[in-house]
Formats: sequence, C-alpha cells, structure tokens
Amino acid sequence: MKNRILSMILVLTTMFSACMAATAAENPSSTRAKLRSEGAIHYSAKEGNVVIDSADFYTLADQLDRFKVQAVKQLEVMHTYLTHSGGDVAMTSADDIYAVHKKPQSGEEADPLSLDFATILEGIAVSQSIPTNPEAYGFPAGTKFYKKADGSLSTNDSDDAEPISIQPAEADNLSAGTAAWVNGKLKLGTGSDTAKMLDEAFKEHGGGSNLGQYAINTVYTLPEDVPTAFAYVVTTAHSGSGIDGNQAGADPVLTVSSCKSFTKLFSNRYARNGFNVRISLYYLTGLPAGTEIEGSNGLLFY
Repeated sequence: MKNRILSMILVLTTMFSACMAATAAENPSSTRAKLRSEGAIHYSAKEGNVVIDSADFYTLADQLDRFKVQAVKQLEVMHTYLTHSGGDVAMTSADDIYAVHKKPQSGEEADPLSLDFATILEGIAVSQSIPTNPEAYGFPAGTKFYKKADGSLSTNDSDDAEPISIQPAEADNLSAGTAAWVNGKLKLGTGSDTAKMLDEAFKEHGGGSNLGQYAINTVYTLPEDVPTAFAYVVTTAHSGSGIDGNQAGADPVLTVSSCKSFTKLFSNRYARNGFNVRISLYYLTGLPAGTEIEGSNGLLFY
C-alpha cells in the first residue's frame, strides 16, 4: 500500500509539473516561466513534518502576475497607458517603455507581465502628469489653441483670439474651492483669475470695488434707479458620463424686465467636481426702479 501511494504521488507530481510547464510556455513573460522548481520535498522528524512544495512558488508567482495585470488595468482607467511606441514620458526604470494618456494602437501596449514593479510604480506617478500634446485631449496632432476675448477655448485663429499652449493648472486658475491633482501635487483653487477678470470688467465699465451683491436665482426687484449694473450668471449640471464642460451643460439665462442696454462681456465653460459649469457676465445700463432681474443662478452687482 505504501509503495502504491508513493507511486501515485510521483505520477501526480509529474503531471502537475507538465501542466505548469505548458502554462509557462504559453506565457513566456510570466513570472512562473522563470521558475525551475519541480515536485515536493517531505521531511519527517521528531519535531514534526516539513513539506517544501514547488506548487507554492508557482502560486506566489501567479499572484504577483495578477497584481501586475490589475495595476496596469487601473492605470488605463486613469487614462495612462504603458507602451513601446514612444510618447509623453519615457520611463527611467525601463528601456523603450513610455507612458501616454491616449490609448495606443493594438499591439503597441506593453505586456504587463514583462514589466518590473518599478516601472508600474513610475507609471502610477506619471498618471498625475498633465500631457501637453493635443492628441491626449482628442484633438488631431498639431492642433493649435487660442483663447478668445471671452476667455473660452478655440481652435480658430481670429482677430480677438490669442495663441495659448496646454499647461498645468495652478491654484490661481482653478475655481475657488475646487481641488485637482496636477503633476503629483494636490492644488486647491483660489479662483483668482475669475476674480481678476470680473474686477477688470467692472473697472473698464466704470464700476468700483464697493459694489453691493444681490442674489438673482429668484426674481430681484430694484428698489431704486440704477444707472449701471453687472450680472454674473452661472449654471451647473451633473456631467453624468464624464463629458467635460466644453461639450455639455446649459447656457446661463438672464432676464431683465427693463433696461437701456444689455451687453454680454464674456462667457466661459469648464468641468468642476463632476459638474459642467457655464458662466456669463453682463453689463446693464439704465435700469429704472422696479426693474425685475432673474438669472439661472448668480449675483447682481451695483
């Protein structure tokens, strides 16, 4: 009986080793393909039994490879891909491996099993980088960008547009209270650029820094004649599928029952904390007492 059991163990060990060898041959980049251990060693002594089984090494190898695959998949969720084709950032931990923010062509992706852990960790750090190439944002290669007079982004070179380049956001040009990871650093927005734009618009049209502020998300009725006023109107809508503020959301609406002139000074749109935001600033003149003003949301200054 003892000899029969030993024979069965030998047969099973041989079969198991053959299966592992076949699997490794199918995945030459896998960690298990680099293992050379086979079979098992059983040692018995007065202190107890000790078993050293090569299957344990293969189990650990498979767990390591599973982690590599899942880590690379999570990078792809964060729109970061490791590729051999060249791209935004060359990995310092590995030759001919690059990180890009646009999904590469089929066959150009790096095999997760062939990557060192150092390369995967470097890829996680790169996932928070800001790409400066237009392709990463869905535009054709070589696309040039311009900022129009109202502050919105354009790809058309017009008289009132200035050339701009893609660059990482700073705290001053993130809306107040919004936060973002930019090149590995967490930044809290101050909204300084919007505040500056409003201040310049007020000064250009004769406004001062001591203007009163009145909510217009419901009808606001002027208690007196107002020669000049500014209306800051905003709309927010949940992005749902993640569409950014340049492609979704509703334009702000402002209604004024009576005024001499009604001029839009600028408008802008952007994504913030999962919402699509659109803003507009209006310059109003000649508003008599009793005028009713209402906006989608926002403030009246006078």
